[in-house]
Amino acid sequence: MAEKLSTLSKAEFKYIETDDISRVSEIDLNCSGIYMEATIIFFEIKNWSFLLKEHGRRKVAQVYTMYNEVLSAIAKQTGAFVNCLSPNSFLIVYPGKDDYAPAIKGAMKIAQALSDTFKADFANINGLEFAMGMDHGHIMGTKCMSDNNMEHLSWFGNCIHKAHRISNECSRPFYIGVSSGIYHNLSEELRITSRRILGIKKSVEIWTKVSYQYENVKKHLYQTNKKLPIDDES
Repeated sequence: MAEKLSTLSKAEFKYIETDDISRVSEIDLNCSGIYMEATIIFFEIKNWSFLLKEHGRRKVAQVYTMYNEVLSAIAKQTGAFVNCLSPNSFLIVYPGKDDYAPAIKGAMKIAQALSDTFKADFANINGLEFAMGMDHGHIMGTKCMSDNNMEHLSWFGNCIHKAHRISNECSRPFYIGVSSGIYHNLSEELRITSRRILGIKKSVEIWTKVSYQYENVKKHLYQTNKKLPIDDES
């Protein structure tokens, strides 16, 4: 172990810069990684301690598997991949520079799938709650296992930490929260919807501005309860 640590500490950390996750096969378990710009959805399962006490490890493990199934299917449909980050969270990664639409629509489809479409499948798990925080930035991934499964990478980046912090501020029915950086770069299609108010069709903002503390600084995030059908192709 001492010899291995000495070798690693003296080695230069090399990385591949790409938005193609399939290139994970080109890195190894030593000082190498994969670097990309991406939009991050931090999906958090709330009430984790309560769920374990109330339902036990087997049931909670089953729920985690069910969530993974839904997230992976929608991620694949919308151009992302899922990373099983921890027992109560997932990263959904959308590689690319600054096209936030696929990630926003993916989050809205996840909210629809879990709170409506497949609600009955989770009905026997009382106290089950989730939220999603989103940010954009650069991330670095390194292998933690010898295979090329993208779920087995460890990812690092300030945008992951910020997305996690934003998810902490979100809860039913506002399942989705985004950083101000994402919000201010959204197209009108993803910010405004039409509703009839007293019989008159009006444009309405679908996001709500919320203040929160991030690294001891007052910031703003934007929450929405907007959802999209999982088969939406818009």
